[in-house]
Amino acid sequence: MTAKKMITGILAVLVIAALMAPCLMAQSAVSGDLTGTVTDPSGAVVSGATVTLKSDATGATRTSTSGSNGTYRFSLLSPGSYTVTVTASGFSKTTSTASVNVGQASIADVKMAVGASSTTVEVNSIAPLVSADNADLSTNFNQNTIANSPNGGNDLTYIAQTTPGATMNTGGGYGNFSVYGLPATSNVFTVNGENDMDPYLNLNNSGATNLMLGRNDLQEATVISNAYSGQYGQQAGAQVNYVTKSGTNQFHGNAMYFWNGSSMNGNGWFNSLTGTPKPFANNNQWAASIGGPIKKDKWFFFVNNEGIRFILPASSIVTAWSPNFINGSLAAVAASDPASLSLYQKYYSLMQGGPGYTARTDGPCQTCCSQRVRSGGTHWRSGIRWPDS
Repeated sequence: MTAKKMITGILAVLVIAALMAPCLMAQSAVSGDLTGTVTDPSGAVVSGATVTLKSDATGATRTSTSGSNGTYRFSLLSPGSYTVTVTASGFSKTTSTASVNVGQASIADVKMAVGASSTTVEVNSIAPLVSADNADLSTNFNQNTIANSPNGGNDLTYIAQTTPGATMNTGGGYGNFSVYGLPATSNVFTVNGENDMDPYLNLNNSGATNLMLGRNDLQEATVISNAYSGQYGQQAGAQVNYVTKSGTNQFHGNAMYFWNGSSMNGNGWFNSLTGTPKPFANNNQWAASIGGPIKKDKWFFFVNNEGIRFILPASSIVTAWSPNFINGSLAAVAASDPASLSLYQKYYSLMQGGPGYTARTDGPCQTCCSQRVRSGGTHWRSGIRWPDS
């Protein structure tokens, strides 16, 4: 290949990349697009119309002009509610409202009415069921859906389990759900566009004690299941994108408190079978936030605090030495290593002083306590005596 052909090929690749860039980068993990077509009452396109977009939350505005085919587009918009105002010579001013979702292109077509420029027509746009802008299979969750979904412990991956193709992980390993058969470790989580993954193993452990933020801090979440566009990547599983709340021109906030404890729970089946009392449990979970303007249309603030404190009952097999074995081992230690005697005495004292330990003297433990005693003694498990067979 000659140098001229090589340079020509490189230039061709750069041109193609430049043409594709607006499509690939228009939406991102933290933003969305708003597009539409301006038409007259007969359905003919209106070119050269002035389209003004205003954020209902912050008052920020952007302006564009409809093209020769009547279309307009606003890219890299923060998710939320917007007002679209369209003016054109010979037509009434038309106002419509639209919502922008993360990673999606919302469509807000505008039909102009012939008349005086002082007339305003209110149009409420509805998002289409089928996206013609890209092939992303995405599910959007707004703030109301996130806040009202049952979600004990604030496990933020729970909402993703309601998306098409998702299956809850009921076995061991990492990740709470898989999508379309791909392993749970193939999922990617981002918060405001930044990776929220384990930085060492690139895994996604989520829930109240791991990587995810609390749900009270979220404004919107989007789960892209497959066939995602160029702004996503890294792994082949679901792309779960979270966007946090922010301040607006209106003061807003909330406060929540949840409690659950032993008095509200029943005893376990095995505990009831053996006459074991119901264990103590106590769960306190709270959230509070406030946001608003510092300077209207300019500066804003938002603060959120939430947490969970719980005592979770658990049961497990605990093996304890019999008193005869303890006495024998202390005598052996005193004879062979007197300097270590105090350490062994403290260890056995703590064990025998624990709840559920009952003193017995009917036989030494002759072998490892993971086995049954063969000399007429007793195997000790949490104070329950298991006679030899």
